[in-house]
Amino acid sequence: MRTKGYRWLGAAIGAITLAACSGGGSDSGGSSTLSVSLMDAPADNVTEVQVQIKALWLKPQGQGPAIELKLASPTVTVDLLDHATETTAAVLLDSVSIPAGAYEWLEMEVNAEFDNVYDSFVMTTAGGQEELRVPSRRVRLVSGFDVGQNEAVKLIFDWSVRQGLVDPPGAPGYLLKPAFRMIDVTEYGSLSGTVAAATITGDTDCAADDPDYDVGNVVYIFAGTGITPDDIDGAAPEPIATAELTPNANGDYAYRAILAPGSHTATFTCQAGNDDPATDDVLEFSAPVDVTITGAAIVQDF
Repeated sequence: MRTKGYRWLGAAIGAITLAACSGGGSDSGGSSTLSVSLMDAPADNVTEVQVQIKALWLKPQGQGPAIELKLASPTVTVDLLDHATETTAAVLLDSVSIPAGAYEWLEMEVNAEFDNVYDSFVMTTAGGQEELRVPSRRVRLVSGFDVGQNEAVKLIFDWSVRQGLVDPPGAPGYLLKPAFRMIDVTEYGSLSGTVAAATITGDTDCAADDPDYDVGNVVYIFAGTGITPDDIDGAAPEPIATAELTPNANGDYAYRAILAPGSHTATFTCQAGNDDPATDDVLEFSAPVDVTITGAAIVQDF
């Protein structure tokens, strides 16, 4: 699949990064297939983020109508917090036949509005259930792309709950903004590593952030090198991905993120639990490190 440049979505905070997809073939004629999966980046203060997906819509270029790509059942409900890696991503479409050619967009339709119907909802760490609303109920995943003849297009969309989930003050329920990035299954690489437990438990900022040292430990990854890290607040630079640090068998903290090939800046903070995507927060980050993803597994410890 060849995309036409880059397009960013996300109501001031999220982003879909369009990269070249599994390739080959001409740009028109023939039959191809499309597979779509959904994963997430975990967030704090919630135990479930259930999103009910109604349909996927694909719009051919030109005057013709959009095509509904029917799911396996009338609706599919996905708990975003259960699908944190590419191997556990929720499959929405599995090798569905589509005509080769040019397409204007791919959109996802969800049942998520404030209507006292808990089709999409959030469970908080306090045990409460809150309605979940997605603006407009239609989320554009990809804009402007070509599918070659007999091409198998396989896409994973990372819906960053950490970047998109907002608890609006004075308003009911939660708002989930379309904070996406697109990952081409055929090209991605990985970035992984560890942070020593002593680095976190011996840091006074981590102790002040939360008595629980397992909370708020997150690696922030930015596009490009030499980036000065910043929180998630709707203003550049915004991370293109976040990866939660979790205790490993050695008692240290480990992370892993999948990324498109290119140059990136990585850093970690133990204060991500204080990062409200609706506000400009002051977080303490480790010294940023430049990394280059080439499609292979890259290790970067902090």
